[in-house]
This record gives sequence, C-alpha cells and structure tokens, in this order.
Amino acid sequence: MRPESPAEDRRPFPAPLPRRLGLVCAGGGVTGAIYEIGALAALEERLEGLDFRGFDVYVGVSAGAYLAALIANGITPAVLYRNVTRSAVSRSDIDDLELFRFNLPEIARRFVTAPFTILDVAWDFYKNRHETTLTDLVQSLTVLLPSGVFTGEGLEKWLRTWLSREGRTNDFRKLGKKLLLVAVNLETGKTTRFGSPGHDHVPISKAVAASCAVPGLYKPVQIEGVDYIDGGVKKTAHISRALRERCGLVICVNPIVPMRYAPVHGVLPKLEPNGNALRAGGLATILGQAFRVILHSRMRYGLARYEREAPDSDVLVFEPRPEELPRVMRNIMRTSGRARVAEFAYRSTMRQLDSDFRRYRRLFAKHGLILRPACAIEPLRSGIEAARRRGCTAERLSAHLAALELDLTRLEGPAPVH
Repeated sequence: MRPESPAEDRRPFPAPLPRRLGLVCAGGGVTGAIYEIGALAALEERLEGLDFRGFDVYVGVSAGAYLAALIANGITPAVLYRNVTRSAVSRSDIDDLELFRFNLPEIARRFVTAPFTILDVAWDFYKNRHETTLTDLVQSLTVLLPSGVFTGEGLEKWLRTWLSREGRTNDFRKLGKKLLLVAVNLETGKTTRFGSPGHDHVPISKAVAASCAVPGLYKPVQIEGVDYIDGGVKKTAHISRALRERCGLVICVNPIVPMRYAPVHGVLPKLEPNGNALRAGGLATILGQAFRVILHSRMRYGLARYEREAPDSDVLVFEPRPEELPRVMRNIMRTSGRARVAEFAYRSTMRQLDSDFRRYRRLFAKHGLILRPACAIEPLRSGIEAARRRGCTAERLSAHLAALELDLTRLEGPAPVH
C-alpha cells in the first residue's frame, strides 16, 4: 500500500458540491460510541428529509469507525439506539463483540521468556552501572509487558460475519458511497485512510479493528505486514477528510471533551484537602483528562481552520457539555450503563438543537433539511424508554411496539434528499 503524503493536508479545500452530505463519527471508546448513537438518533428524529444511510461520505475514527461502517451499510441510528437501550437483562450487539478478549498468546510468551529478559537487563545494568540510571532500568523492564492487554480479533470477527450477510458488504469498493476509516501506521506515525485509493482493497472489518486499536489497551492490528493503532492518536475526528470529499454539510459527533466537576459540597471525593476531584481520582483520571484536553484542543484548532479555509461548507459538531461528563462518561471503555449514556446523549442533543433553534434551522435549510421544533414526540419517546427499563415483560414488549410505530411514522414522512 502506498504511503499517504502529509502535503495533501496542506492543499486548499475544494469547493463543496450542492447538498453533498458528510458524517464524521469521532473516537471515544465504547462509551463514546454509545453517546454517538444517542446523538445521531436525536438528529434523525428531529430532521425531516434526512436519512443517514443516504449520506455521500462517512468518516470513522476509532470507535466511530465501527459506527460509520454500520451506518454506511444501511443500519439507521434508530435501530442502533433501540439495540443499546434494551433492558439490562437483554443482550445487545455490544455484548457479542468480545471487546475484552485477552491477548493471551503474547502474554504467555512474554511470561515464559521473562526470566531470561530479567537476567539480560540485570547484566546490562551491572556492566553500565556507572552511567545507567534507575529510570533506564525501569524502561528496560517494560519489554516484559505485552503490546496490548486485549486483542481486537473478537470485534473484527463479529463485524466480518455481520457484513457477509445479504444486503451488506465488507468491501469498500462495493458500498456505492465513500467510507473512510482512519488508523495510524505504528512505524511511521503517518495517517492511513482505509477506503481511499490504494487502501480500499482492505476488508472493512479489518480497517475497523485497526482504527480501534487503542495503544496499550489493544494489540496493534497488522495489515499486509504493517502494524496499525488507533486513528484518534493524531486527531479525534478528521473532519478535513469530509471537506476534501467536497461535502457542503458535515455533521460530526464528538464525545471526547475535557471533564469539569461542578463544585457541589458533599459530592466531590475528599482524598485531597482542596477537594480537587480530578487529582483525587489518581493517575488514570489525570491521564484521561490530559488525553481529553489534547484531543479537544486539536479539534478546536481544526474547526477554526476549516472556518477560514472552507467558508462555503458548514460543519456542525455535537458534543456533551464538560460538566455533564462526570455523571455518565468517566470511563470510556465501560459497557454497562449503556442505556443511560445513550438516553443522556439523546436528550443532550435535543437540548443543543433547541438552545439555538433558529441558527440550526437556517443552516440545515441551506442543505435541503428541515429541523422540526420540539414536539409531543420527544416526551412520548422518553416515556417509551422508561417503560423499556421496567421489569414487566408485557410493558417492555408494548414499549418496543410503540417505538416501532414511531419509527414507521417518521419513515412515512418526506423522502430523503438523495
């Protein structure tokens, strides 16, 4: 596969084509993917003339690559939303992905060779004891650790099987629309966009697994002799790819924003004298916040650049408010509580649309889409979701039937733009 030149990112953005739509699903772990499902379900419900399956360009990064691949293959956000908001006693597709399959072969191999590795490190430290520091010794011992605690083979296998069914495809070239899944070449640090020319022969399922290989947590995915890691390492969204594909409207859902704890007395952890909740959370919380700050600052920088260099295109980003995150999305790899996260995203996106309704309505109208005002369908949907979580089987069945009727009613509305 040919390497992609960074000079391409410095070229001027081409003029957008009329009513060409792009969807960008950013990274954010399991919890982030669930948030994106809830946000997209809200947008699908509020926008007349919108069918996410009929978009022209899809860009997926990390967990967003999984969603982009599903939607490009004809699965609506409404279906995904129903799947993740099922009763806690019901299984969903997320349970079948085997996201936490241990990287046992490599862990066992390194365990077996550990004594020899330790001896080599100790001998090297002794020979160079006058110039070697303790940090050098610790770094040398890190070779005992595997390249990742988990492997993405379960995700790749499930997706390969799912995409082999009738009406779906695991081949970028047979989709009939542009799907770009972003990963990073571990050796060179360069971005690879699977689905672009020269990279479109790679199976979609393999590209998704590569884009989701979070460093340290997941083993790098090898494709044609090259190791790939999470596409979010460089940028969390890669909105520029949709703009280069000449999209006039780009909708991006980004779940990764810095957390902000509201100073409510009696709620914050008391491990620190000054009540600093993030520091009280320890190393993992601090590193997580640093990760969020870096990625979000890159996104803000990119959005400012697109506004200057692609003024004829509209980019709409939907993301949670920082103060809301501590309640629902502290751990990005948590699968439990998925219904709560999806419903939070659904309501949060509804509020965002209503908070600046006139501006959003005007922007969507430019691209042939009608933003409906909040109406009785929203509280009805909330009641349905509440009924789904109750223990009574009859109530849950009635709730699912009511949700189906709502979706059928929406689908009988105006035809999609395309």
